[in-house]
Amino acid sequence: MPITGSMLTDWSFAMGETEACLEHARTVTLPHTFSLEDGRPSQGKGWYRTEIPAGYLKKGERAFLYVRGACRDARVYAGKDFLGSHTGSGYTPFLTELTDHLCKGEKTEITLSVENTFSRSALPFEKSFDWADDGGLFRPAELWKTGPAAVREVQLRAVPLLEKYGSRQDRSPAELSFTVEMDRDTDVCVEWTLTEEESGRVTAEGRAEGRGCIQAGARRLTADLWHFDDPRLYTLKLKVYADGMLTDVWEKAIGFRELRLNGGAWYLNGEPVRLPGLEWMPGSFPSCGMAEDRETLEKMLQKLRDTNTVLTRFHWQQDDWVYDWCDRHGLLVQEEVPFWGKQPEGNPEKLWPVAEMQIREMIRWHGHHPSIIAWGVGNELSGQTGPVKVYVQRAAALIHTLDPDRLANYVTNTAFMYPAEDATGDGDVMMINDYIGTWHKGFEQGPAWEALFEAHPSRAFVPSEFGLCEPAFAGGDPERIRIFLEKTAFYRDCPQIVGTICFCLNDYRTHMGEEGEGRFRRRVHGSLDTEGREKPSFRVIRREYAPIRVEKTQEGLRLEAMSSIPSYTLRGYILTDGVRRVEIPEMKPGESTLVKGTWEKAGIERKNGDTVLAWPEDGPCGET
Repeated sequence: MPITGSMLTDWSFAMGETEACLEHARTVTLPHTFSLEDGRPSQGKGWYRTEIPAGYLKKGERAFLYVRGACRDARVYAGKDFLGSHTGSGYTPFLTELTDHLCKGEKTEITLSVENTFSRSALPFEKSFDWADDGGLFRPAELWKTGPAAVREVQLRAVPLLEKYGSRQDRSPAELSFTVEMDRDTDVCVEWTLTEEESGRVTAEGRAEGRGCIQAGARRLTADLWHFDDPRLYTLKLKVYADGMLTDVWEKAIGFRELRLNGGAWYLNGEPVRLPGLEWMPGSFPSCGMAEDRETLEKMLQKLRDTNTVLTRFHWQQDDWVYDWCDRHGLLVQEEVPFWGKQPEGNPEKLWPVAEMQIREMIRWHGHHPSIIAWGVGNELSGQTGPVKVYVQRAAALIHTLDPDRLANYVTNTAFMYPAEDATGDGDVMMINDYIGTWHKGFEQGPAWEALFEAHPSRAFVPSEFGLCEPAFAGGDPERIRIFLEKTAFYRDCPQIVGTICFCLNDYRTHMGEEGEGRFRRRVHGSLDTEGREKPSFRVIRREYAPIRVEKTQEGLRLEAMSSIPSYTLRGYILTDGVRRVEIPEMKPGESTLVKGTWEKAGIERKNGDTVLAWPEDGPCGET
């Protein structure tokens, strides 16, 4: 985070093998993808150019270009000079210093080339990914300014010190510590404050000094805890001084929360929970593809949350806009390295340098988000082979070293074959893509899962994908509903299953799509279409994932907290008919309460106003 920063929104753009194509450029606004342009192939090389005015930098100041996403291989130039590249990863941010070229007292042209042709040295590898192959500067780019020394990375720990387990805690003793790594070996002083976002009250502050790498030792405090139903946030602001002058600023929203595995159970802030989830595939609106603006992203995130989803995963790294929203609206997220499918055949260790780079970048740029609870190292990589097991073990070990407070997981589609031998067992949670009845032939739901439970006692399991994949399998939305209800009912009866992630929220654009042509190829897997319109299954998921049942009685409405999936304590929920607003008493899983009176209709809302259930339209949860 710089002392000052500004968005670089307007760029000249053209496609071609060399920058000479910019002689015929036109102006585009970021985010931008060239893959949806009429008459263009979806892959190729795009060139972007913007101008930094003369006098931008004063003596002693430094400037950086921060690109939040360029798919995929990007090279940066100032004038004719090559400044650096970011290759092999199209979804993680990168930073390039511009100082030497902006301090000359004249305007400077900054040029980026971005190429998205399939690659054997990148992740995702060649065509082995199931989402849109959109290229370009499809996320924002920013111009940062600092003093002589800049913050390279902040390694942060915001950890509750829970005194008991078994029930939800919203406030507890906590510990805050961080390490500031500078990009120069310079003596600096770091002054920091921790501020409650809701009240604006400074709850802690301090100061630390050092050279190059500054450690702020653990500070004990009492903190309001972050929970998906009550996402309490703090602002941590670091001001870095060198020779008495402000040289950089780092400011982020953070949260204190603990997600712990113990004896096959998942504890969030001390409470055993079982969580419902759904996956969303971004980049699917035909009008913008991967170049989604903030409004479009937030529209789809709200749709995801409207299904009562609290647990999700992303097959590839997302923008800070996404995680900022999840932080503030209560979504638990697994962010994943886009290592997908059986390619490359043989040894995935060949791509270890790229995987390691992406893991480090994910944790560096996104590690402050309380919504991110886990890092995923791959999806469906032939998980019963020795090389894949070695890769998963190595990647998980790196994650645990860099970030000891989050989980490291591998998602498999092969565990039903030989339950004791799959690489998902080398992660913290057993994450199983369950397509028994469709893709997974020759297995029965009950016996297949029982074999997994027997092979891995005292482990926590998450069915990380399940659903209907059209048109490979027929039946349309009625069949999607049937599969969802049957599998959800089964998972609820298995206490080892601590969460579920249905696939998926939406039909999505993908170069692997069986429907549509060219840039608009898609897969029909969702409860929304590619324009975000609801299918009947959307309401079914919303109803089944609601944490509360409603039953009409002669005296009023009887409300019961779900005790299977979902299962968590309800606090701060409101019953309303648009006129009356009744605060629902706290209910632990399985508990019920009676709200007396005549209620012809009602809505149940969370503390933030989101609707959980509309009664009687949504019907009672658990109804099949």
